[in-house]
Amino acid sequence: MSEAFFSLQGKIALVTGASKEMGQGVAYALAEHGADVALTARTAPQLDEIAARIRNLGRRAITIPADLRDIDGLPAIVDRAARELGGLDILINLAGSSEFEDFGWALTMTQRQWDRMVDLNLKAPMFLSQAAARVMKERGGGAIVNISSGVANSPAPRMANYGAAKAGLENLSKTLAQEWARFGIRVNVVVPGMVDVEHNRKGIYNTPERLERMMKAMPLGRFGQPTDIAGAVLYLVSPVASWVTGAILAVDGGGQATRPFG
Repeated sequence: MSEAFFSLQGKIALVTGASKEMGQGVAYALAEHGADVALTARTAPQLDEIAARIRNLGRRAITIPADLRDIDGLPAIVDRAARELGGLDILINLAGSSEFEDFGWALTMTQRQWDRMVDLNLKAPMFLSQAAARVMKERGGGAIVNISSGVANSPAPRMANYGAAKAGLENLSKTLAQEWARFGIRVNVVVPGMVDVEHNRKGIYNTPERLERMMKAMPLGRFGQPTDIAGAVLYLVSPVASWVTGAILAVDGGGQATRPFG
């Protein structure tokens, strides 16, 4: 297969959640294949780090520190990325991990816990996608990838807000794929399984016993790596997937039934 099928030469991408391992991995993979990248997250130092690595590849990179729960500020993120880099062709809605205090049992869940989780995982992707689509429409098309979770389609004890938000995100993605196909805008979803990142190491399998139990639940015998997710995203935004929209791609080592809190 020709390398051109995966070429992003001349494309401009915006990656949310780009300060963490998974976001950094995705952003770097896009740059490796030719894209210039705008990076956004709440923590500026980590953004500067990945931006420097991308520039070392000879690609352009800008950082836009922002809290995506500020919904009114989302169009400005897209506007800045498009203005400084010359357009926008790719949006990766990856930001979605939240503080563990935002999780809880449904019987005691507060409105604040609910709103913080839904705003970050559903409302922000919707309005970032809307702003991005307006730019992409004028450019003749584009690609949006939303990052979901296996809890979107199964019971998720202690994660009712997160599961509901991700279920909504998957439905939203399919709807946007239908509405925006006529503009040449493709919308797809990646569903990561248990990926070996700091957030999971500190929370989900933070004891030897949890680690052993989670590992035994992995049919392929290992946790995922950020590069596994980056590869799936790269596929969906590249020319090789030009006839793919409304798809939900599980990248989970076969561990779809694994639930961290249940």
